Amino acid sequence: MSTGKQNWSIAFYWIGVAMTLACFSLVLAGNTEFLWRFEHAAFPVSWMVAGGAVISFLLAEFGSHASVAASAPQKGSPLVAELEAAEF
Repeated sequence: MSTGKQNWSIAFYWIGVAMTLACFSLVLAGNTEFLWRFEHAAFPVSWMVAGGAVISFLLAEFGSHASVAASAPQKGSPLVAELEAAEF
């Protein structure tokens, strides 16, 4: 895995974690006088933050899978020959 892709994947993962925590905080604080108007709108702020968290987690997952697929052994390499010989 390249260092750049790994850094992006880790960054998107932690952005997703932070946005998830922010979503929980917004839901819990949604009954306060200050945040009530934002949480009881047509499209609540906590839903927007949760959607951003889902997108961040998906980007982190696709980034890690793309780098794993790129580093997979190529056909004809010694590792592939060993793996094919080890199969039942």
